[in-house]
Amino acid sequence: MATLRPLLLLLLLLAWRCGGEDAEVLCADSACYTLHRDESNWKSAQERCEDNGGNLAPVGSAGEAERLRELLASAGWAGPAWLGLALPRGHCVRPQEPLRGFSWVAGGEPGNFSQWASEPAVTCVSARCVALRPPGPHGPGGWADRACRSTLPAFLCKFSFQGMCGLLPLAGRGEVTYATPFGVRSARLAAAPFGTLAEVQCDSGRASAFAVCKGPLAGGGFAWHPPGPLCPVDCGHHNGGCQQRCLDAPGEPPRCACHPGFVLAADMASCLAEDSCHPNPCQGSCRPLPGGFECGCEPGYALAADGRGCSDVDECESGPCQHQCHNIPGGFQCLCPPGYRPAGPAGHHCHDVDECAQPHACPQLCINIPGSFRCACRPGFQRQPGGESCLDVDECLRDPCPGACRNFPGGYECLCPPGSLRDADGHGCSPGEAIPNSIPQSSSIPHSSSSIPESSTVIPRSSGSITQSSGSIPQSSGIPQSSSIPRSTRIPWTTSIPRSLGMPTAGLGAGSDEHSADGPRLLLYYIVGSLVAILLLLAFALALVACRKRAAKREKPPAKNAADNYCWVPEQPESRGERSLMGFTGSTQGCERTKQTPRV
Repeated sequence: MATLRPLLLLLLLLAWRCGGEDAEVLCADSACYTLHRDESNWKSAQERCEDNGGNLAPVGSAGEAERLRELLASAGWAGPAWLGLALPRGHCVRPQEPLRGFSWVAGGEPGNFSQWASEPAVTCVSARCVALRPPGPHGPGGWADRACRSTLPAFLCKFSFQGMCGLLPLAGRGEVTYATPFGVRSARLAAAPFGTLAEVQCDSGRASAFAVCKGPLAGGGFAWHPPGPLCPVDCGHHNGGCQQRCLDAPGEPPRCACHPGFVLAADMASCLAEDSCHPNPCQGSCRPLPGGFECGCEPGYALAADGRGCSDVDECESGPCQHQCHNIPGGFQCLCPPGYRPAGPAGHHCHDVDECAQPHACPQLCINIPGSFRCACRPGFQRQPGGESCLDVDECLRDPCPGACRNFPGGYECLCPPGSLRDADGHGCSPGEAIPNSIPQSSSIPHSSSSIPESSTVIPRSSGSITQSSGSIPQSSGIPQSSSIPRSTRIPWTTSIPRSLGMPTAGLGAGSDEHSADGPRLLLYYIVGSLVAILLLLAFALALVACRKRAAKREKPPAKNAADNYCWVPEQPESRGERSLMGFTGSTQGCERTKQTPRV
């Protein structure tokens, strides 16, 4: 195993000497951020970061945004630089979301943090990428979108690691150059990621020394191997590079030690309290580090300027909610106005509530509108003043029909006078088929005596007819006719109903509402009265005929006398012909037979 260590150091040295570029680096916690000054478009910049094991830098929190600002400030960079935020082609910009529909190339949850300097262009067809603009005379800085094919003079990368090593301890003067695993060399690192190779040039003129950040160690954490301090001198020079005590034993190199209550840190030069985080000096979390500790805060809080306290982050400043945002300690809450309900990821959006889906929301019709609803009435109804109920509209008050009108809930229908037909919708009348006059007017009844004009014909075709000898009655008289009335019976024209009975005529159909409503009823009275009159006349005629027949049967034959023995032959006119003569002969023979009969 010991023979492999020099080989490992040699391979790292070769890799470091063969590659690497000068770039600004900032390492903190378990990630390193780099600024590359190279003209490229967004896709080329992402490929460069991927080749070294990282991605274009995301900004998922206020602390991460602060690290990137420190990196740009230490590099003195005032221009824009590509970030790892992009909107693919075919995706739409969504102004109501914190990231506006964009996504981080590194993946993961989108988060609620955003820092837009200007709103992105609304599009669904073109790819858009985001650049970080440092603060300056043009404004406070922030994110700005642009076409992904355009080029920028710089881009930012992020590389994540399992852990970090602190500064490499030196016993004497020397210069340290760090070669990071992501191909960047730097002489200014506050922490070096796992796998970093450090080359030390001592001022004493000795050969270069090398150390590698290794880990995790048995007790946890990461440390340099060899632990240092490098560029050794005796304990009389700068205390041998030790923080507290330097032990110089004969025949052994100098080594560091700590006072009671402290322990030697992983760099083998610094000293830490046995438990630097107990009691906890931080308001939030505490993490021991070589030579001290590091404070952290829970999500929703940011580390205060003193490095120990935590202050609440007002997430509502980034506009994460669609409607209203209420900041609470450590987070925020999205609120929806009345008529909306929370929806979407984490309830950041608001959807309209369909109040019409609730039973009995309205008495008749319900119309849903954004944030509310409105009740309406069906045709034929109207809203009750000051209420939600629906009242029936009496359409007949507007006199919509040519004749009578009948109102019902939600509508109306026209009652058409005889001789006209109701329209298909029931809201009007049209003239019906003309009734042919099948009974010719008799000359025995003059036209001047008619009390009902021929134009007011309303009698259906089923009416009977009077025998020819009784005279004809015009159809307009409305009197049913029967053929069973004897010839001697004649119905005078005065039996027609006069106009004073209120029978509707063609000229009075739309005169007034009273006549329009009473016309059919008066016509019915007229027909029934005519039928009753005819039936009475018919009964009277039948009774008269029956009485005459009964009287004829009651008459007795006269008594026989002597003249009955003789046959009386009536005189026949000569014009009766031969048939009459034969009758006479027969009669004579009868009489002869009678005479021959002996008398008793």
